[in-house]
Amino acid sequence: MNRSAREAAMRIMYSMDFPGETKADDYWGSHKASRTMREDAMKIVDGVARRKEEIDSLITGSSENWPLERMATIDRNILRAASFELLECPDVPVAVVVDEALEIAKQYSSPDSAPFINGVLGKIAKQTRG
Repeated sequence: MNRSAREAAMRIMYSMDFPGETKADDYWGSHKASRTMREDAMKIVDGVARRKEEIDSLITGSSENWPLERMATIDRNILRAASFELLECPDVPVAVVVDEALEIAKQYSSPDSAPFINGVLGKIAKQTRG
């Protein structure tokens, strides 16, 4: 799994949060990607969709006074993607999952997002990976 796949997954999930917006097929129609990158991105997108209730519950329980609806859409989807990796990709070290999420947040979100995401993922990592 590489950052390009993670970014693509976040972008697809972001668009899916808005009714009538771009879906995965539309995204791939306008973005070049290797087969591996596409498969990795869709593993995240499909995995988050499959476990969305559980993932959202983890995020909500780990973010004090920040319900999902109040979170920036970008941040919420970065957290969902990283939480999925923490749950289902034990071969990816926690530090890599968190660092990748922080780098994506620094690129796509507000300056306050990285510390928030770091704190939430730290709590989720303790719950999912011990």
